[in-house]
This record gives sequence, C-alpha cells and structure tokens, in this order.
Amino acid sequence: MRTASVKKTVAQAARMASRSKTEPQRYSHWLTKVTAGKTSKERGLKSRTAWRHNLTTTTAVGYTNAYDWLAKAMGQGPSFAFATAGGTATSAGLTSLTNTGAAFPTAGQGLAGSIVVAQAAGALVYGIIVSNTPTVLTVDQWYQVTSSSGASGSTPSGTGTYAILPGQGPASWMAVTANTFAPSTADTTLAGELTTNGFGRAVGTYSHTAAASTYSLVHLWTATGTETINNEAQFGACAPSAGGVMPFESAEPTPPSLISGDTLQNTVTVTI
Repeated sequence: MRTASVKKTVAQAARMASRSKTEPQRYSHWLTKVTAGKTSKERGLKSRTAWRHNLTTTTAVGYTNAYDWLAKAMGQGPSFAFATAGGTATSAGLTSLTNTGAAFPTAGQGLAGSIVVAQAAGALVYGIIVSNTPTVLTVDQWYQVTSSSGASGSTPSGTGTYAILPGQGPASWMAVTANTFAPSTADTTLAGELTTNGFGRAVGTYSHTAAASTYSLVHLWTATGTETINNEAQFGACAPSAGGVMPFESAEPTPPSLISGDTLQNTVTVTI
C-alpha cells in the first residue's frame, strides 16, 4: 500500500515551526538544605527542597541583566583595550581610583563589570567596576588577590599603576532575603536582601567538571538569629550597597525558617 505524501507550503511550515516550543539552552536551577544547629531539639537535616529553576534576568535596562554579563564575559577580549586601560593613578580611595589624565569610556554601560587591578603597599589588589566617569573608576571594594572568600584588601597607592582587564568579573556572590515577592526578569536588586543574622552576601564555592555544560556555586550560611528565607539571587559585586549585575533570581517554594545555629546550604547549578 502506498501512502501519498503531503507537501506543505512555506507559510504552513512557518506556522508549524512557530507553534513548536524550544527549551531555553541557558538556565540556572538551585537546591537548599537546612540543618539544625546544636541548640535545636532536632538534629540533622530539617528540610530540603527539590531542584528548582531560577528566573534569568533578561529585560532590565542597562548593565543589570544576565545577557549583558554573559556577553561581556565571553566576548569582551583584547579588542576592548584603549589608551588609558593601563596607567598611573593620581588618587585612590576605599571604593575609587582616579586618573585625572584618563579617558575612560562611558558610552552605553561604560566599564561596568570589568576588573581593575591596582598596586597597593606590598601587594596587588583588584576591584569590580560598578560605574565610571572619564577620569574616575568606582569599584565595589578592593579585594585581596589571594582570597578565596572575597576578603577586602588594602586601598591602592594614590600614585601607583593600574590595569583594566578585558572580560568580566564573575557573578559569584550569593544572597538571600526574607521578603516575599514574585521575581521578575526586570529585577535589578533582591528586595530586602539580608545583611544580618549571619545571612550577608557571600562568595559561592565554584566547581566545574571538564567539558561539562554546567558549573555550580555552593554556600553554607549559619544563622545567628531567626529568619525565614523566601528568595535568593546571585550577584557580581560584594554588597547590596555596591550593586553589581544580578543574572539569576528565584523564589523559595517552601520557605525554610531558621533559628540561631541552624545552617542553610544553597547550591546553584548553571547550564551554559
């Protein structure tokens, strides 16, 4: 028995293709575990969520979303160099470096997200640029180059050399909040981000298997007070006051309540 084939017009084929749903290739998902502290009557694991997709920030304006961060991280190479990408500072502060003779680019997003390395007394330090003018770089903080936890470093020399590197600072800082809200792709901050009771923004421990399409960040908070965690996010700077790009944000499906001594482990896995 022969079956007659049906030819589709270009318009029909286009309509069928438009109805097909394509799964996004880049996304993030996360898992939380809460463990009771020594002061609790309960021992061991108190609660654990199932893996849950994060929302990816894609519609925020300016250098505040996942697309901007990914584009700069993967594509901003040597062609990014400019005349005053390296030079000598004329002054420096806790969150700034100035070169009065510089011509730092300010168009569009400027240097937001780039790393500047500077000379300090006896060591090099670096900062994540959060904004800039033609002559002044504002950073989130100065970091110790050898710190694995994002520890602050010395203020650079006001007459030392500096270099602005191609690429992008990593979004490795993890944060949580007790506020209840529905995450939006236009969000640029984590509303009510916690800074007390042991839940300040912290660097996640990075892991990646060679040739794998994912990487993970893990952090363990220890509560020093009572909190209920309702939302979480990842950032490209050290503190709420510094801001930084927020590529991923998510609501906790079963908000855990913690008391002093409890621990909250958050694991975020990003598919590239």
